[in-house]
Amino acid sequence: MTKKRYIVNDTMLFFSLAYIVLLVAVGIALFSIKRPISAIIFLAIAIPFVDLAFRYGSVVEIDKDKVNLKFLGITRRTFTWDEVKEVLIAGSRVLNRLNSKKCGTLYLIFSKEELDDQKRFEMMLKWDLKDKIYMKFTKQRLYDLQWFYTSEVKKYNIGMLDL
Repeated sequence: MTKKRYIVNDTMLFFSLAYIVLLVAVGIALFSIKRPISAIIFLAIAIPFVDLAFRYGSVVEIDKDKVNLKFLGITRRTFTWDEVKEVLIAGSRVLNRLNSKKCGTLYLIFSKEELDDQKRFEMMLKWDLKDKIYMKFTKQRLYDLQWFYTSEVKKYNIGMLDL
């Protein structure tokens, strides 16, 4: 198997782009009826969605040597497999950990450091993944990952997921 490429989270990318299009269209319409302040407000509301589209529209590229995070072909972050200390499947809703049916969106996270339960909890609670590479979890992505990563994949707050 050569290289695999995945959009970080295609669902969030779709909704971010939809909101951007909607807000920009409303902004343009407001400019056309001579309501510039309202138009600027709608365009300003679109800015956080541009950031979300940037983050969730990035591409994770996995090959035999490394994991890359790219946006429009520009590398944002690279980890070699020697640098990866932990690959983790984690649910985003950490405050519902006692209810195994409400674990939120599952992500595959590549980390350069070993994490304990407390660090995992804080990372997911604050969504502090600036120094990590992550993508939405699917069983197919996990299967593809196992061609390149032979160590154990850790699990945190994955609910009733059976692997």
